[in-house]
Amino acid sequence: MRSNSVHSAARRLGGVVATATTIALLAAGCGSSDDDGASTTPAGSGGGATSAGLDEARTPTPNAYEGPTDPVRKPARLTIGIVTCSSQLSGCVSAADGIEEAARAAGFTPRMYDGGGTPQKQNAAILDAISAGADVVATTAIDPNLVQQGLRAARRAGVLVVSGSNGIDSPNPVREPEAGKLGYAFDVAPDYAELGRKAAAWIIGDSDGKANVGLFSDRQFPSVIAFEEGLLEGLEQCGDCTVSEPQTFNGTQVGTTLGNQTTGFLRSNPDVDYVFSPYDPAAAAQVTAIAQAGMANRVKIVGVLGSQQNLEFIRQGQVQAADAAYDNRYMGYMVVDGIIRTLARAPLFRPHGGNLPGVILDETNLPEAGRDWTADFDYVSEFTSLWRG
Repeated sequence: MRSNSVHSAARRLGGVVATATTIALLAAGCGSSDDDGASTTPAGSGGGATSAGLDEARTPTPNAYEGPTDPVRKPARLTIGIVTCSSQLSGCVSAADGIEEAARAAGFTPRMYDGGGTPQKQNAAILDAISAGADVVATTAIDPNLVQQGLRAARRAGVLVVSGSNGIDSPNPVREPEAGKLGYAFDVAPDYAELGRKAAAWIIGDSDGKANVGLFSDRQFPSVIAFEEGLLEGLEQCGDCTVSEPQTFNGTQVGTTLGNQTTGFLRSNPDVDYVFSPYDPAAAAQVTAIAQAGMANRVKIVGVLGSQQNLEFIRQGQVQAADAAYDNRYMGYMVVDGIIRTLARAPLFRPHGGNLPGVILDETNLPEAGRDWTADFDYVSEFTSLWRG
């Protein structure tokens, strides 16, 4: 059943959420579904005010460097153990690759460890990094509540542990560890609510202000909730848009029941012409299911992450039409900057996300095939000029 207003959908997204490892993996990674038989989705065209909304969505925010500016003294030597949530998921790896590049640019020694996709393996990877002599451990999209063994070992060894891509620190709502548990020194992530508002601007512009949106939601991941709140806030500005009640699922259902859930919803709601998917692996499963059900020409999917598989769907006109992407390379430099400042006992830049660039990608502004989206401005020189030996 669809709600009669965007606001009623927004109210149903309230409440406290708890992360789960599976969700963290999915929200950071790239799905592996194939796009069997997906057919071309015509591009929408906005006019007037809606065209301005498209331009706004397609413009990176920020479009110039707005990160740290205070110089800081870096250690002469530092070994950083980088633990991915899973090295099989491109989102996890892209964030880790950014940290690795930034660490080398600072003259440090990075070592990569595969978190393997489970708390047991992620704890083991953190322990391996500590045993190998890491001075710092940087994780990507790993829920701190589920790696307490590794965090306790790091505390005993005097090893700093930081994070990227969790969405549990500023500019997002700060999520403290559960009672009696340890957390990360900081987390670097984009402003998910701002990206949500940009996604809303794209949907409004692409639909000429008449979108009927099927809202799919996984409420177990804080970044998803923050993004959706921004999305709904933006869609409230569209008087002729309709948003469904949240169609909830969890990460374990992405490869099993989500496809049938999506096509069943679309059959019951034939007026829906846009589907919002909270992260790209879910969107990939939905692309395949929609195409196989012969519905590829009646809906457009909007996803989140900018995974290369999903960008290729957009490039080929295969159901997915837009993606909210952010710069994982910038994230890596911001993580290393935070490490240096923490070790130097210098104040961290605020917000801790460092004004990480984000954008809505569609057929008009995709990066080259096989490449992640990165901001156009030279932030590498900005960061490295601050790190003084």
